Amino acid sequence: MTAPRPVSAVADPADVEVETTLRPRRLMDFIGQARVREQLELVLEGARRRGAAPDHVLLSGPPGLGKTSLAMIIAAELGAAIRVTSGPALERAGDLAAILSNLVEGDVLFIDEIHRVARPAEEMLYLAMEDFRVDVMVGKGPGATSIPLEIAPFTLVGATTRSGALTSPLRDRFG
Repeated sequence: MTAPRPVSAVADPADVEVETTLRPRRLMDFIGQARVREQLELVLEGARRRGAAPDHVLLSGPPGLGKTSLAMIIAAELGAAIRVTSGPALERAGDLAAILSNLVEGDVLFIDEIHRVARPAEEMLYLAMEDFRVDVMVGKGPGATSIPLEIAPFTLVGATTRSGALTSPLRDRFG
């Protein structure tokens, strides 16, 4: 008789159920915040009907309300890959350019603590959000050259606990 193994590569159905309860994978499983859920359903359904990426989404509120879960749900509902980073990790424009240049059309970019993105990266984000391109500076001083780089259309999901700390230009670019 074989004793059950304490660690296994096979998912235990009870564990899967608990995990889904703690971090839902679909919008219909997201409990509470009915107004937020309804608004996201409209945004996602509109994007599906248009066959295009949805507008960029800003999630704001105190810690623990499900902002990260909603970002994951948005990607799952779109059938898209999600790339996760945080505002403090984006110190230079090049940090952001590296992430943006690796996105595939339809991907979701989730930036947690978006209010903490450094100014140079934030300014690059403006053009990426509006025109799906970035200008990469090569060189320094008067001889510097700006090279335009097209990026794949993506959906940015930003999360913040301090919406008042967002600059107006960034806040205005969300749907």
